[in-house]
Amino acid sequence: MKKILPIIAIVLVFVISLVLFLKKPSKSPSVIDNSQPDLPINTLPLAERPVITLRPDSTGRSLDISLSQAPTTGNLEYEMIYNASGKQEGALGSIFLNSEKQPIIKSILLGSKSGGGKVTYHEGVTGGSITVTYAETRLKESWNYLHFDPADPVLSSTDAKFHVTLAKTALKKDAVVITMKTFGYPTMEGKVVSGPYGYFAQTEVKGSSQVELKLPAGEHVNPTIYEYIGTAWKKLPTKLVGDTVTATATGSIFIVTAE
Repeated sequence: MKKILPIIAIVLVFVISLVLFLKKPSKSPSVIDNSQPDLPINTLPLAERPVITLRPDSTGRSLDISLSQAPTTGNLEYEMIYNASGKQEGALGSIFLNSEKQPIIKSILLGSKSGGGKVTYHEGVTGGSITVTYAETRLKESWNYLHFDPADPVLSSTDAKFHVTLAKTALKKDAVVITMKTFGYPTMEGKVVSGPYGYFAQTEVKGSSQVELKLPAGEHVNPTIYEYIGTAWKKLPTKLVGDTVTATATGSIFIVTAE
């Protein structure tokens, strides 16, 4: 019995030491978070943003993203989310700014492509949004995917602040038209109070149109609609009623300036 007691004591000391060690709080290793924090959206002044538009291709099954007045270094990432037959679909891509001459145009398929090359087009597309990210900048705008109807030739932006009425013979019935508030605008002087907005069809639009833009509520001093044609802005005779301006136009991108 006397020989057993020292052994029991040693075992008890070991058990107590083990329990105390396990209860001792351990020092957590430092964790390094290399992920990029969420960037604020649309904080870059309008005049400093790149010009980005979406235009349907000749089939209406893809959208051509056009990019100009952007930085010439680094990459631009885009994420498109859109509705198709009640489902949410998406497309991702990169544009390498330092390896291509601007304007840069890339095709975005409104569908999916299998590993074997089979293409499945998404039906019932109604519109969505596109977000672009480059450097420390993130921008986002929405777009409508519309079908031209000669019986009702009015096309509107998603925020309902821009409307364009085409001639009934401007396009073929069911021709695809994209309306959107574009990212940035070609360089010009003046205080921009509305826009830029644009509409882009899969084929050339015939004849002139009537454009209507909603201005912020308040007093408006000499508001003027400008349309972009080719490489220059053109001033349009503008009519103001309340907070809405209208004009006859032949272009597809518009802004409103005021004094």
